[in-house]
Formats: sequence, structure tokens, C-alpha cells
Amino acid sequence: MTEKKKDNFVILRDHKVYFFSFNKINIYIKFMKRFFKSILKFTAVLILSGIVLLTIGVFIPVKTYKQKSQKTSDFLVSNCHIVDVLNDTILENRNILVLKGRIVSIDCVKINIPKGVQVIDAKEKYLMPSLWDMHMHTLSLSPQLHFPLLIAHGVTGVRDMGDGDSWISDIDDTSERDRSKWEKQEKSEKLLMPRIYESTSFHVEELDDISEENYKTLTHELVTKLKSRNESFVKVQLDGADLPPYMFYELQNQSRIANIPILGHLSPNVDIEKVLNNSFKSIEHAWALIPHCIKVKKEFEKDIDQKKYDLGNQDPVISKRVMQMIAKSGTYYCPTHVTSNRKEFMVYDPNFSRSSNKKYTENTQLFFWKLANWLHRKGYDQKTDVPILKQYYDRGLEITKLAHESGVKILAGTDAIDRNVYYGISLHEELQEMVKVGLTNAEALKTATYNAAEYYGLTNDYGSIAVGKKADFLLLNGNPLEQIENTQTISSVFYNERMYEKNDLENMKSFVSNHAKSFGITCKFIWNMIKRS
Repeated sequence: MTEKKKDNFVILRDHKVYFFSFNKINIYIKFMKRFFKSILKFTAVLILSGIVLLTIGVFIPVKTYKQKSQKTSDFLVSNCHIVDVLNDTILENRNILVLKGRIVSIDCVKINIPKGVQVIDAKEKYLMPSLWDMHMHTLSLSPQLHFPLLIAHGVTGVRDMGDGDSWISDIDDTSERDRSKWEKQEKSEKLLMPRIYESTSFHVEELDDISEENYKTLTHELVTKLKSRNESFVKVQLDGADLPPYMFYELQNQSRIANIPILGHLSPNVDIEKVLNNSFKSIEHAWALIPHCIKVKKEFEKDIDQKKYDLGNQDPVISKRVMQMIAKSGTYYCPTHVTSNRKEFMVYDPNFSRSSNKKYTENTQLFFWKLANWLHRKGYDQKTDVPILKQYYDRGLEITKLAHESGVKILAGTDAIDRNVYYGISLHEELQEMVKVGLTNAEALKTATYNAAEYYGLTNDYGSIAVGKKADFLLLNGNPLEQIENTQTISSVFYNERMYEKNDLENMKSFVSNHAKSFGITCKFIWNMIKRS
């Protein structure tokens, strides 16, 4: 054997001799040290740069969209066709006189126009009540990203089912809420925003350390604190079937005693008859009712197995009885079809995520939408599971149809903030879903107009076009009773004693699309996520 230098060593393996050089190994180790050191330096510089940029971006001031300065309190809308959502008809060629923001007359003949009244020629256009989104969520950046978009698409009233604090808010946190700040800005700075009739900053998602011995005390303390925080309602989101039903009922008892409405998700293991008899103001999401339409409830570990069982055991007799109970109790129902199970099968369609409306959504949020959709697609077998997901969505539509036929009062809502849902825009899609269910166009329009006003006892002011009501309506280029898609042909929005015409509405949309892609908004969006983590 040839003699090797001292810096070599020998390994004998498989009857073969391998020579290794200590010098070469040392060179390799030094290289790897330098490499990882460079990586660490680069990472540190990257993190530091990110922190600096984030800090700069957070302090970049952002604008809010202002109300139109010129009021339109006194005006006449001439020659318009009124969409009568209550009687499913069109009242042709009407003149609507509005004084001090309220309708004072509706006439089919020419009237004497008071001095100083602006005349708006609405020939061949259709006048209908403004829309309400009865299930959506706000964020601290809603004045920049959501409010102008809502108004631009004719949505002037909303029910905020959980603001940016609602997923992380400490029950003892009594700091001022965004809604309060916005309403002050609306008065002092003329911030453009929809009417937020109710909102909450706390979701009841779990009940920690609760037991059969202390549940009455703990639920009492919880509801009392929510009442002291001036929450509009108790939003329950107790979807886990492991929650004992008596705890759900006790939450209802305590809410009734405290005189604060309770509503939200219907837990799958509760007795729906007991829930309805104990006061539950509105049931959210179509999927929440599906498990209550079977004889024998069972729990499965996998979501797809649960869906298969629930679909395979739907009982038509029980389904009808459940809907009749809901109608009798006066509980409202907000199915949110545009998000409730629809996205679970539609994400497999590439066109679903290619919407041009993404320009209205902040880039960080879009990233998380894309990630969530990717994880969802990886979590199901496309060949065997996706048909089940589609059937579950279809069953939700059937539930809504049965609810409507049974006299249940239905509310239109979008669950905006959920992935692939767009503020203002998706409410028009929800109306199309209602028609797909089997509602007439007028009945679908009622879910986003009159029914919403009725929910709050405000039908004297809103929900339909009639003398004495506030001038809160939309002027359309097309007849929505002929095609429900015509709700999107908005020519003007009359809101808060102001008239927003086509150019104004386009400016609102441009304002949102520009801010959604701005550096300052992205930094603030990320910072808000960090604060809430």
C-alpha cells in the first residue's frame, strides 16, 4: 500500500480503502461556518430592515373617505319606477318629493315643485330601498378598505357580527371600540360610513375552566361583563359538540335576565326546540341548521365523515318541523350562502380565486386567503370528497328554501372578511343565491331591505319606499324584479341626506383599490395582526 501523508486517515468499508484529508474537511467546515454566518447576517439585516420599514409604514398617515359636503335634503325624483318589494310590483312613472331628508309625497301626476327643490330626472330608472348586510365584520382599517366600497354598492346599513377585537378581546378590556371612534369621526370629520346598528367586540368561543358545579356562576359573570362593555348582543360561536348543552341554555338564561340579545352559531348538540323556547334572536349560517334535521345525532372526528353522515340522515319530517318552530319563535335566519360551504367546493375551480375584485383586498389578507384555500384543497380528496362538499352546500340552499316556505324571516348577510368575500359586492351575490334557492326577486330583495329594518323595529324609517320614510334608496338602470343582477346597475345612492352619483361611486371604488395596495395600509394591516397575536 502506498504511504499517505500524516494529514490523511483511512476508513476500511466493504473491503475497500477510503482516504480522507483533514485539510479538505477543515476547509469544508470553515466554508459552512462562513455560509451560515452570512445567512444569519442576511436574515438579521432582513428582519431589521423589515422592522424599520414596518415602523415607517405604520406612521404613514392614511386618509379616510369623506361624506359629500353638499347636502341633498330637498329634492324631487321625477319619472322614476318604484320597486315595491312588499307587493312584488313596479309603480311606474312616479314623482317622489323629499323634504328635509324624508319622503313627503309619491305621485303619478306632475306636482308643484317647491322653491329651492332640486329636480332629478330619473326617466326609465328604478328606485328601490338601500341594502343592508346583516352579517359582516369590521376592522380598524374599515374606513379605508370597506366603508366606501359598501356605500358604492348600495349597502348603507350593517350588523357588525364581530369587529377586529372580537377574536382576541379580553373580557375585562374596557378600552374604546372602533365603532365609537368612527361615529365620532362621522360627526366631526365627516367620515363616510354605513349605519352600524349593532356590533360586538367579543365572541363567546369557549368557556374555560367551566364545570357542572360552577357553570351558572361563570356564565352570569360573562354576560354581566359583556353588558357592562355595552356589547349590542352576546355572539355565541360554540361549535364544538363537546360543550354540554346545559351550558348553552344557561348562557341564554343569563342573557335574557340581563336583557341583552343572544344570537350566533347554533351548536350541533343542543336541542333546537329548547334553544328557540329560551329566546335566540337569529341563527347564523345555513350549515348550522343541517345537523338539526336528523333523528339521531352522531359525532365524527373527520369533518368529511360528519358531512357524509349528516347528509345521509336528513329527515324531511324533522326538517319541516324545525323550520316551523323557528318561524313560530320569531327567530331570524341569516344563511350567508356566499360563504357558508360554497367556498369549500368552489376553491377547486381556478376561476373562483381569479376575481377582479381582489383589487379591493389588502395584499396580506389575499396571501392568507390563498394559503387557506391551498390548505383546504390539500385536506380533501378531489375525486371523492368534493362531491360531498357540493352536496352540503346544496343542502344549505334547500334548508333556506324550506325555511322561507315555512315563514321564517330571512336576512341577507355575507360574512364579509371571510376568504373570497368582498364588502358590498358579495351582498349582490347573496341576493342571487336567494333567487337560486327559490325566492322571487322581490322576496330576495326583502331579505336585504324590509326584513332587516323589521329586525330592528325601524320599518317606519327604512326598508321600503313610502311616504314618511327617510330618503335612503338606490337609483338603478335596470329592473331588479326582472333580473336580480340589476341590483348592481346602481346609478345613484341617496344616503344621509346626500346624493352620490356615478362619478362619486367610482371614486369610492378607486379610493379603496388604491389604499388596498398601498404600503402604509399593508404595514398597518400587519401591525394590527401582530398586536392581536
